[in-house]
Amino acid sequence: MSNPIFSGFGQQQNQNPQNNLVSMFNHIRTSPNPNAAAMEMLSPEMKNYISQNGGDAKTAFYNLAAQKGVDPNQILNTLRGFM
Repeated sequence: MSNPIFSGFGQQQNQNPQNNLVSMFNHIRTSPNPNAAAMEMLSPEMKNYISQNGGDAKTAFYNLAAQKGVDPNQILNTLRGFM
């Protein structure tokens, strides 16, 4: 995806980012510890950014969206379409 919010997710980009995103969600959803699975997929920079926001990924997400001038609800609605 070209959305700047997703720039910290994953280490590999394939030719179909939608399939990559769906695969990530399925991995997280089926994991015995979804929070740990999600954190494994984040880049070190994104993990650091979350730490700088009190360790709260939700707060970090909304803060980053505001910094990038992106509507976080639009991103969340797009993600909900994959679930």
